[in-house]
Amino acid sequence: MLWTPIENNKLQLEWKWLQSIAIFMVISNVFMPAFMGVLAILVLVRHGWRAIATPVNRAYFWLSLWMIFTTIIAFNPIVAAGGLSNFLPYFLLAAITSYIIRTPAQFIHFLWLLVLSSIMVSGFGILQATLNQPDWIFPKVIFDSYPIQMGFTPDRRIQSFFGHCNETAAYLLMILPLAVHFALGKVKSISKSQQAIAAIALASGTCVLILTGSRNAWGLSMLGALALASYYRQWKLIAGLGLVLVIIAWGVFGQEFGLGGEAVRSLLPEGFVNRLASSFDPQLGGYASTADRLNVWQFALTLISQHPIQGWGLRNFTLVAQSMNYDLRGLPHEHNLFLAIAVGSGIPALLGFIGIISWTIWTSLKSAIAKDTQGMMVVATISVMLFMLTGWLDLVLYEPRLSMLLWFLLGSMYGLTRSNSFSQSIA
Repeated sequence: MLWTPIENNKLQLEWKWLQSIAIFMVISNVFMPAFMGVLAILVLVRHGWRAIATPVNRAYFWLSLWMIFTTIIAFNPIVAAGGLSNFLPYFLLAAITSYIIRTPAQFIHFLWLLVLSSIMVSGFGILQATLNQPDWIFPKVIFDSYPIQMGFTPDRRIQSFFGHCNETAAYLLMILPLAVHFALGKVKSISKSQQAIAAIALASGTCVLILTGSRNAWGLSMLGALALASYYRQWKLIAGLGLVLVIIAWGVFGQEFGLGGEAVRSLLPEGFVNRLASSFDPQLGGYASTADRLNVWQFALTLISQHPIQGWGLRNFTLVAQSMNYDLRGLPHEHNLFLAIAVGSGIPALLGFIGIISWTIWTSLKSAIAKDTQGMMVVATISVMLFMLTGWLDLVLYEPRLSMLLWFLLGSMYGLTRSNSFSQSIA
């Protein structure tokens, strides 16, 4: 059954609306955020702002005020105002989600719907790889604000519904830990058919994650696998994964450091080896992305040292670089989530951002109700942490659907800490 019942009948409409968004979120980065905005307005109109006035949500409010203040005094306030759209609406999304989701049954079902929805992303990605007709453009009016190629990109990568392959990888990086937990039967309250669907989402999502060619996501997916294995106390599996990683690293990078590994390297796909090796080998074309990142990070740190408190304004990074005649080598942003926040709204905003997320995770994990989520609270935390780790090498938070997924997870986790009464069943 799609609509899992909840105890609070006053929220039935909001809960059904939220589930619909969870299912169809991936198909549009324009319409689905708009539908979420309507839901937020509905909640505020029907229940009032006091309904979401919790300690964490008040912290979101004060952080929002600081970001607005830094926007007013920004290098370019108009551009910075646009940058607020990458943060403030999603703070409200987290608050609304935490108000609607109050029971373990809701929490589990909501996460399963997110896994179910991911099959559209991975299925479309596999279709792209199978057809491999880059000249065929999927109608952007239906799905996105940009054209979608029905094939591999020029550098042999798959992007599915998203505008960039790294965004697809970041999305799957958050979804796959949830899919693993459901597929392995760790959640006893779901049906066998739901478990089978999760297994399909896991298998297809893994394939597309590989096809995205995201080195960052490849590495973090292995870290996520180790985290899950640790949670499941599968020490032999951890040892095996560690050994496999060492062997792969030896095969890929052994020659670079005079450690051999040629035999292992010959067994690995050439594209996979070159993709990883190019991260550190200046002789390979892919090294340019590493060098360009180092270049923008250096400039970002310089800007932070000049305006450590108020920053320069959100999304003002390229404008400031142009005014200083600094060559960003074509990169459109800082390629680091934490540097972007510090450059945009100062170190106080960065500390507030990290503090609120840490507070949410800590409060959720230590809550008495967490044990009734059948492990999903811990797995959702792993998903959030994996996404935050992507922020060290890239900046994909500007994609609305990724932001929605992140704040959905955080909001639903925090929502369970707000209710003392909850249902033990799931439809």
